[in-house]
Amino acid sequence: MGFRLMSNNENIQYYVIESFNKSNKVDHLFSTRIGWNNNNFSKNISKLFNVKEENIVFSNQVHGTNIGYIKDIEKYKNEIFPKGVDGLITDRKDIVLVTYYADCVPLFFLDIKNEIIALAHAGWRGTVKNIGGKMVDLMVNKFNSNPKNIFIGIGPSIGPCCYEVGENVYNEFKKNYSFYEELFVTKKVNKWYLNLWEANRILLYNKGIPNGNITVSNICTSCNNDKLYSYRKENGTQNRMISAIKLKH
Repeated sequence: MGFRLMSNNENIQYYVIESFNKSNKVDHLFSTRIGWNNNNFSKNISKLFNVKEENIVFSNQVHGTNIGYIKDIEKYKNEIFPKGVDGLITDRKDIVLVTYYADCVPLFFLDIKNEIIALAHAGWRGTVKNIGGKMVDLMVNKFNSNPKNIFIGIGPSIGPCCYEVGENVYNEFKKNYSFYEELFVTKKVNKWYLNLWEANRILLYNKGIPNGNITVSNICTSCNNDKLYSYRKENGTQNRMISAIKLKH
C-alpha cells in the first residue's frame, strides 16, 4: 500500500494514504497543484471533508520542533501559533489539522486505537532534530499510545534523486546519527544527495513504529513538478501544498 492520487468531480486532485483509508478512522489528503492554490485551501478542505472553515487549524512553520496540541482553537491561535509551530496534534473529531509544504517532508500520524491524529513538517532541520520522533514521544506520553498502533505516512517531498546538500547539512546528520552514511550519496566533492524519507523512516522505526506501519510515498516534488510544487525546482516559488487530516465521527 502506498499513496494514491485521487480527484473529485471538480478535478481537485490530491493524494491519500491507502493504509489510512483502510483504517476508516480519518479523512486526510496531501494536495497537488491541480485545483489548489494558496487562497483556496480552507474552501477546498471544507468541501472535501464537510467541515466548517473555522474548524480548520493551520501551522505556523519555522523549521523548528514545536508541536501544538489543539484542544481549544482560540487558545491555540492566541498562545501557541505566534511562537511558531511545525507539528499539530489533536484528539478532537471536529478539527482539521493543516501543515504546508514545497519540498520538505510531510509526516502524517494516526493512532488507530486511541484515535489521535497529528501532522509534522520535517525539512532537513526538523528531521535532524527528529520532530517525528518527538511526535511519537508526545503520543506515547500524553495519550498513552502504543507505537505498534501508530500508522505513519511519509509524504511527497524532494527526493534523494534531486536533493543536493552541502557540508553543513552532511555534518549535522553525521554529528547526530550513527546511521548517517545510509542517508547520503556522494556525487561531487563536498556535495551530497540526502534521503530525507529514509532518515525519517529510520528515526520513526527507532521509536518503536513497525516498518509495516510506515508508508513512504517515494514521490519527489522536483521530479513531479507538473503535479506538485517544488521550492528548489521553481527557484523559490511562493506556492504551497498542504497536508490535512481529521478524525471521523
